[in-house]
Amino acid sequence: MYKLTNNVGIEIIIGKQLSAIPRVIMHDVDICLTTCNSVKEMDHEILTTNGSDKGWLFTEDNDTFRFNAQDNLLTSVYLDYSELDRCPGSMFDLVTEAKKIVGIPKLVKPLSFDLEPFKYRYCVPSDSIFLGYGDIFLDSQEFTELQITENVSLLFNENNLYCAWLIKSPEQFLVNKIAPIEKYSVTPLLKKSFWDVFQFINEERIELMKKEDMHTFQELRALYKSISNNSEKNPGLEILAEKLFDFADRFSSQEQMLHFH
Repeated sequence: MYKLTNNVGIEIIIGKQLSAIPRVIMHDVDICLTTCNSVKEMDHEILTTNGSDKGWLFTEDNDTFRFNAQDNLLTSVYLDYSELDRCPGSMFDLVTEAKKIVGIPKLVKPLSFDLEPFKYRYCVPSDSIFLGYGDIFLDSQEFTELQITENVSLLFNENNLYCAWLIKSPEQFLVNKIAPIEKYSVTPLLKKSFWDVFQFINEERIELMKKEDMHTFQELRALYKSISNNSEKNPGLEILAEKLFDFADRFSSQEQMLHFH
């Protein structure tokens, strides 16, 4: 049996896939995999399904895995991604060597449970992979990759315990709100800009920005200008530029922001 936590058993239904297109929400530091297109629809989904969630008014620090009340099959996933970058070293080689299964989890029995977000993230531009993982991942010997939709997988260790997730080519799925998916072109500039932004905004630089470190501010400003002051009009680039501006505005003085553009 596979497990989402030590107390939550799941079966893998081979060949099933979620129909939702992933959304990487820059503003909320979230990855959503749901067919819902509004907060109202999301609230209804939570009320009519089983699993883990953030609690009433999103007060709990949980990832959200929701399962259909009738057949206990996974229906949606909401993941918080960390801003703590940490390279897992040679452990990432085990990810690329993982046994791959296409399917989705089914709860062994309907229940509510807590599922903490993973502590670390790792950006891998060379493989177009964005990885979220926890301490259990670092102690693992091998992995099984469960692909729940075309670009999103869950990783389980040798004890069949959930220990990481990954999203492939995440630059395709940038959004700034819960709304119907809008397709846009993934260009070389968008792809480079996405990874530049994700490798820049991390806990280390957040601490430097809090200390009003001028070198970090200048780096941020240069990255913002390289993305916003180009001739390529692309909604994905606009979302990245907005994220950088919000990041600067959150930690910088009014005087600094006057010279940000």
